Amino acid sequence: MPTHNSNKKLYNPTLSCAEAFFIPHKDSNHLNAQDVVFSMLRSSKSISTAAYNCFEDKQGTMVLYTNGDLVADLLFELQTKLEMIEKILPLAFENQGE
Repeated sequence: MPTHNSNKKLYNPTLSCAEAFFIPHKDSNHLNAQDVVFSMLRSSKSISTAAYNCFEDKQGTMVLYTNGDLVADLLFELQTKLEMIEKILPLAFENQGE
């Protein structure tokens, strides 16, 4: 298994932002958007639980008992999911007036 990216395309850091990367599929509708939001919310809850479990309660003070990089990665993943939810949410209620 290769350990490097053999793709010769230039890296565009602006596309790393979830909001800039997200493009809805032309055949999707508000029901698809609702399913995606529900799935991302469920996943976000799991990520927040995992991040919380990286801490231990020591006499009323939460103390990190694992690698800080792990918590940072979990928080970044959570932030990315929340950005995607923010972008998708308006699509989930698109036909409210119909």
